[in-house]
Amino acid sequence: MRISGIVICAAASMLATAAFAQSMGGSMSSSKTTNSMSMQTNAQGGVGIFSKQDMAMMIVDRDKATMGMTDAQKAAARQEEMSHDRAETPDQRMARKQRYDAEWAKLTPVEQSAAMDKLDAQMKARAAAMSAQPAK
Repeated sequence: MRISGIVICAAASMLATAAFAQSMGGSMSSSKTTNSMSMQTNAQGGVGIFSKQDMAMMIVDRDKATMGMTDAQKAAARQEEMSHDRAETPDQRMARKQRYDAEWAKLTPVEQSAAMDKLDAQMKARAAAMSAQPAK
């Protein structure tokens, strides 16, 4: 791969991570990590202690919890979920990660692939939305 291709891939990755951080109520430049999830990407391609598979499992859980809701109800449920997540202690966050890991292991390969596809689509949509916003 040429250097320019690597640079483009790295830039796209940074945009997706920044977009995800913004959507989670965080900031890529924030150093405040006391009770909020660290927005640093990890070796597994995830954020903070959560792997990419954990993040996909969050989507699976949210889809199950909001099935049959209107868009407004889904948005309200997401806001409530984010508030709850921000208030977690490190021990509660670790317990949630362990629950996601266990739930992920129970999914079939087809379900895992579908969940990863949804996560990838959301990350791309967030990156596109971030690049479409005017610079501040």
